[in-house]
Amino acid sequence: MIDTTHRRNSPGIRPIRNGPARREGALTLELVLVLPMLLVMILAVVQFGQYLANVQELALAARVGGEEAAISANLPTTEGAPVPSAVVTAIDQQLLAAGIVHRMIVLEHNVGGHQVSLVTPPGADPPPKLASVPPGQYVRVLIIVPKSEVMPNLLKTLGLNLVMPDSTTLVSYVMKHEG
Repeated sequence: MIDTTHRRNSPGIRPIRNGPARREGALTLELVLVLPMLLVMILAVVQFGQYLANVQELALAARVGGEEAAISANLPTTEGAPVPSAVVTAIDQQLLAAGIVHRMIVLEHNVGGHQVSLVTPPGADPPPKLASVPPGQYVRVLIIVPKSEVMPNLLKTLGLNLVMPDSTTLVSYVMKHEG
């Protein structure tokens, strides 16, 4: 028979504990290591989810504005003229429902025989015109919004700034002119 009493009382040898106290330490360490990454992932999902929801609202506003412009009988044919108030009102009502207030609206059309860009607010620089013009008479509504208006900057508190100050989101919608 082996004498185990001597071994238990030997200096430097501790009994192995597999109980709850040892496991709690491992869980705490895992939580400390994983929680920051999990928090960043959750905030990123929320941030991009909100961005995509707002881009859908922009697309809907462009569609509503395109429908209003498509039935307008008298679209201005002067380059740089303001967008008709009925189109602006239809778009702004849709954007206000999403909490978006800063925007530039461009209405491009070829109703008078040549491509014309109407811009609101007046004096803003419109983006380039369509390279390939659809057949017949068309209207194209563009809504340009600062990215900070449509994407919450939740990750900035963690040092990840995904919303650049000068970046914009552009949504366009093309329809056949029926007016």
